[in-house]
This record gives sequence, structure tokens and C-alpha cells, in this order.
Amino acid sequence: MIVSRTPLRISFFSGGSDMPTFYNREDGAALSVTIDKHIYVMAHATKYSDHVVLMHEKVEKVNDVEAMEHDITREALLSYGIDKGITIASISDVTCRGSGLGASSAYAVGLINAITALLAKSHINVSRSPRDLADLACELEMHRCGYPVGRQDQYAAAYGGMNLFEFHAGGFTTVTPLDLNDTSSGIPPFALANLERNLLLVHSGRERSANAILQKHQEAMLEDSKFNLIKRMRDKAFDGMKLLMKADVDSFGALLDEAWQEKRNIVKAISDPYFDNIYDAARASGALGGKLLGAGGGGFFIFYAPHALHEMVRNAILGVAPECTFYDFKFISKGSTIVASA
Repeated sequence: MIVSRTPLRISFFSGGSDMPTFYNREDGAALSVTIDKHIYVMAHATKYSDHVVLMHEKVEKVNDVEAMEHDITREALLSYGIDKGITIASISDVTCRGSGLGASSAYAVGLINAITALLAKSHINVSRSPRDLADLACELEMHRCGYPVGRQDQYAAAYGGMNLFEFHAGGFTTVTPLDLNDTSSGIPPFALANLERNLLLVHSGRERSANAILQKHQEAMLEDSKFNLIKRMRDKAFDGMKLLMKADVDSFGALLDEAWQEKRNIVKAISDPYFDNIYDAARASGALGGKLLGAGGGGFFIFYAPHALHEMVRNAILGVAPECTFYDFKFISKGSTIVASA
């Protein structure tokens, strides 16, 4: 049995510029960091079984892989020619359905990592560098499954840590690590520690279909005004990195607000009065900025507020949306890894 552990991520700035609709016209960029919330994928070879079993949001047991309902698992197994004798299960540290934490891509990366590690036990060599894992997961989600997603989440899950990603025509991705423990990256470790301390991770109490919003997001990019809006949001990835290099984390938090106000104007489904009330309550009680993570429309918020004001922000949010849940977290530097092999 193989067990992979793959981190979820907080994406600070991108605006959707990691989607091919954008980066095939102009380079995109994203600034993100992985956190100590993971998806675990277990893959177990069952030599004497003609079935494929998947334990995910529901249990599937099929004789024909093509009949499997779960797109990512089905297409991953088909791509490696696995049609029987395997059981796959996954669990996560936090609620992942429609979370905005890059869970779908983290699962794809973790699944590929687990499957290729299982193949390696049978002396079938498959390259499993972080770039390989990320590119294979992009191929799986974007092409085999046909999801309207971008490339940053797969790269974040595979590489881990804080990174500036740049997306070029054809999909080639440049990775600039902003090492969480290395001053050579140009960012003082105390600045990242202060950023981490001042962030609040809040589940909104509502889920959403990311793909439906992302499809509208891609269509919006065909309008010049929306495309130019996303260009400004892309540029904030570089602006945010510069602010961290200057250890100006409060301005980084305020930049999140600028980016969120712009993002809400791309697609109407990104927010609604329920989320606006939560956001406005947080801002009125001391948060300098924040955003709904991922596609928007539900899942997790991230807010930046001076740590001394966290209790006030928490109480204000719960006052307008008592169904919200707060999660403690830490930045981490490791991407997808194999944590058990037996």
C-alpha cells in the first residue's frame, strides 16, 4: 500500500491569469503558499481482484474503469492502463468540497504520486519530480477531464512552500521559490511569520461548483475590459512579492482588498450578499483585506488583520454568519510526498 500526502494552498494573487484563455495571450502569474492541511491518497494493489474500488465522497466498485463516475480517478487509471486490482481511498484534514483551497488539484497530484509510486514497486519507472507531478495533473484535469481550471494549484501542490508562478504560452510554467526558511529568497523570515500570524482562515459555511464559475471566468476574459482587469490582478502577484521583501505585511493585506474588489467585477457569481456581509463585517472590525479563495462563490475566506484584532474580527463575522468556522493553520514548505509504502 502507498500513501501520499499533498498540501492544500492559499492563493493570494492571480486573478485567473493561470488559465490558458489568459496565458496564451499574455504571461500570467500567481503568488501562493501551501498550508498544513492535506489530502491523503491511499493506493493498494489487490492482485486477485478484477475490480477497481474507489472510496472518495462515495464508494464506487466497478469492473470497467470507464464506468467510474469520479472523473479524475477514472482518467488517471486509464492514462496508466490500470483496469483492475486496485483500491484507492482518500481523506482530508478539512472539508474539501468546493473549498477554494485547491483540493481538486491536490487530489490529482496526490493520486498521480501514489499510483506512480505503486508502479515503481512493480519496477515500472515513471518520473515523479515536482514538475512532472504538476504537469501530469494539469494534463489530467485540463485535458483528459476537460475542466476549465488553471495551472497554479497543481504546481502549488507538487512543489509546496511559497512560490511565484509565471505561466507562459503553451502552458510552460516558471517557478520562483520564496523559501520559507531561506533569506536568499529576498523575503525576511520574520515577514512571513508575521504574515502567517495575521491571517485568518474562515470557512464560509457554503460550498460551490468551482467549474461552473471558472467557465464563466474564462468566457469573461474574451472581453477586453475583463482581460485588462485580470492583467491588473496578475500584476499584484509581483507587487505582493515586493511588499514581502520589504516586510510590509500590512500593505500586503491591503493589497488583498484591492484584488478582491477587482475580482468581484469579473463574474457576478464570485460573490453575493451573503459573502459581501461577511467581508464587510471583517473589514469594519479591523481586517485590512481578504478574499474568497479559489473561484469564489463559496468555500474558504482568507482575511488579513493585525493579530491583536483577530478576536474582534472573529466575533463580527460570527455575528452576521454564525455558520462560519475558523481554522488554525501554518505555512509549510513540502509539496506532495509519499509518507507510507508497504
